[in-house]
Amino acid sequence: MTQIQRLARRCISLARRGRRLIAGIALIGLVASFPAQANGILPPSAWQAYKRAFVAADGRVIDRGNGDISHSEGQGYGMLLSLLADDRATFESIWGWSQRNLRRDDGLFGWQWHPNKTPPVPDWNNATDGDLLIAWALVRAGQRWKQPQWLDTARAMARRIRETSVANTPFGPVILPAQQGFERGGRYTLNPSYWVYPAIDVLASVDDAAFWNQVRSAGLRLLALSRFPVVGGVPPDWIVLHPDARLGLPDDPSRRRFGFEALRIPLYLCWAGITDRDLFSAYLAVWSSDDTPAWVDLANGDRAAYALQRSHRAARSVLQRCLGQRVAPPAAQLLVDETDYYGSTLMLFATLPHPNAKQSP
Repeated sequence: MTQIQRLARRCISLARRGRRLIAGIALIGLVASFPAQANGILPPSAWQAYKRAFVAADGRVIDRGNGDISHSEGQGYGMLLSLLADDRATFESIWGWSQRNLRRDDGLFGWQWHPNKTPPVPDWNNATDGDLLIAWALVRAGQRWKQPQWLDTARAMARRIRETSVANTPFGPVILPAQQGFERGGRYTLNPSYWVYPAIDVLASVDDAAFWNQVRSAGLRLLALSRFPVVGGVPPDWIVLHPDARLGLPDDPSRRRFGFEALRIPLYLCWAGITDRDLFSAYLAVWSSDDTPAWVDLANGDRAAYALQRSHRAARSVLQRCLGQRVAPPAAQLLVDETDYYGSTLMLFATLPHPNAKQSP
C-alpha cells in the first residue's frame, strides 16, 4: 500500500469519527464555580487576574518569563480572552496596540516585539498562527459588537494569508509558519499547531470557504501521519514535508521535539469539534502527571529536566472533557501565575467552551 493510499484510508477514518461539537464544555470546569459576567463566559475574577499579570494599560500583552516580549500570538490570545470576558475596552486596547506596533503594510503582523531592542521589531516576518488568531478574534468581535470594519479587516487578512502564507503541496494547501524561511527546494518545515482549526472555520465563513476547508483537511491529513512511537504516537512540534510527500524531523535539535508547541493541538481540535479518540488517548498517556517533562527529543528520546506543570494540567483538562470525562474545576488560585504567560493562557482557555460557540447577546 502506498503512502498516499494509507493517507486516504486514515483520512476517511478521521472523517467518520472526527466532527462533533463538544456542547457540554461550557457547563464544565471553572465556569460552573464562579458567577459569570452578564454577557461574557470568562469568570470576572480570572480575567481580572490575567489582565493584571499580562495586559499593560496600553494593550500590550506581555510574555512574562520570556524577557517581557510581546508577539502577535499573544495579542491574538488577549483579544479572544477579552471577547470571552465581554470586555470591549480591553479588546480595543489590545487591538489598537497591535495595529500601532506590529501591523505591516500588507495588513498582517510582525511576529515579535522586544521592549529592550531598537527597533523593537527587528524582524518583520509574520507568524501565521498569530495572524489567524487576530483575524478570528476580529470576526467574532465584529459580529458581537456590530463593527463591520473589523469583519472587513479580518476578511482582508484572510485573503493575504492564503496568498502569501499557504503553500500547495501533495497534502494540499499547507500553512507555512511564516511568509519567509520555511521552504527550501520544495522542502517545507511545518508546525502542526499552526492549524488553528476554529480560526480556519471562522475564516471560511467570511472568505473563500472551499480554500479554507482544503486547508483544514490538509492539516488533518498531515496530523494523521505525524505521530511518533517514541512518545506514544503523538505529533511533533515541527515536521518536515519533503517534495515526495515523505515526512521527517527537522535537522535543528530544538525543533525535533514534542513539547511546547504541540500542547495546543488538542485545544484547537476540541474547539473545532474534532475528536480523535486514539490521538487524545495517546496525549493523555504522555501527559500522565504534572511532572511530565516539558519536551521529548523525537530523534533520540532525550527528555527535558523540567516540567510545564500548569500547561500540562490545562492540556489534560481539555482532553478529558473532549473525551466526555468528568473533570473537577481547578481552584481560582491555580488559573493565573504572573510568571507564566503561556501556561496561564492555556489554563483560562481550558476552562471555556470553544470560542466559536454562540454567546448571549
